[in-house]
Amino acid sequence: MAADRAERDARLSAIMDEIDLTSTTSHVLRRAHFRAEALFETIMQSGDLTPRQMAALAAAYQRPGATVAELAEAIAVDRNTLTAMLSRLMARGLVERQPSAADRRAWSIFITDAGKDVLLDVVPNSERLQAEILRPLPPEYRPLFVKCLRLMSGLEGNSPDAAGPLS
Repeated sequence: MAADRAERDARLSAIMDEIDLTSTTSHVLRRAHFRAEALFETIMQSGDLTPRQMAALAAAYQRPGATVAELAEAIAVDRNTLTAMLSRLMARGLVERQPSAADRRAWSIFITDAGKDVLLDVVPNSERLQAEILRPLPPEYRPLFVKCLRLMSGLEGNSPDAAGPLS
């Protein structure tokens, strides 16, 4: 047993000696994500509105009457997550739901006047937020960086499963 643990520890040590978290894509993306969320909170001055809630409000504005499933797809969250977000937005009077005319099993989501007011307060800061997120990059890299993120997210390119799970 002790020999097995010593062999495991030696193998693990050799592997871990080669790992630099600051060069690991998933770790660096997570850190960049946290930075972007902190900047959102500071710049957008959105009160309690999170980046995903803002995306849900924007999608509800751009797609009046969309179902929960359609909005979930539009902002890339699962339906259960969006349903919980919409409950909080409804409690604040920012969106409302009505039975879908096309599918009685679904709800259609509509942004309220209060939701529109929130977007009007927050969205004008979006350009400044984007600029601040990209500020550490040299200006000539910024469009390429955004294009790479879009490719990684499956928003651009011709591969239908570009952002799909590993097989």
